[in-house]
Amino acid sequence: MDMEKVFSLFRLFYNEEDAESFLPVAELAADYTKRRILGDEEAYDPRLYFLAAAETLCRTLEIKAARERLTLTRTGTAASETDYSSRLEYAQRLYKSYENLCTGLIRDDGFLFLRTE
Repeated sequence: MDMEKVFSLFRLFYNEEDAESFLPVAELAADYTKRRILGDEEAYDPRLYFLAAAETLCRTLEIKAARERLTLTRTGTAASETDYSSRLEYAQRLYKSYENLCTGLIRDDGFLFLRTE
């Protein structure tokens, strides 16, 4: 998986100055997406790059929200950043939509209990 493509798409989604500091997050998301691919022939499908970038966006916003909560706990001041819960909710919806686009390309991580009689 081409990391430059994944990271450029992440920057398109994220669009903040500290994007470069989240390169390790993008590498982990790309690796996770790569491990979910069903066949080698689809490894360079553009939809997978968007999925990995959306995963990176979710993880980045989770990290930033945790940092802000820690800062607020330590200092007792008001939030200086925008509301991360709404941004994270949007990022998760974006991720799910790209995951749905990749049906047939990736393994489903979930499992289903079936009732047998």
